[in-house]
Amino acid sequence: MTDMDHKPNGWNLPINQMTEEEWKDYFECRKKYDIKLSDKERKAISDEAYNYLHNKEKFVKISKKNPLFPGLAIAAKACHGLKK
Repeated sequence: MTDMDHKPNGWNLPINQMTEEEWKDYFECRKKYDIKLSDKERKAISDEAYNYLHNKEKFVKISKKNPLFPGLAIAAKACHGLKK
């Protein structure tokens, strides 16, 4: 659901109050960044990141290519709001 008629759960909570323009940007980002990866693709990214355990910046950069687990995404949303 990536349009103004299908806002995510919790959109009306005080922490998630956004202007119409911010909502448009939110949905544009969803369309651009919401990707599906197979378990094999996720493992390949994790294996590549593992090679850089000694280099924190590179490890984090590569690790960010993997999507968040739903529970972790919800926790981030609850702590920081949809704007983050």
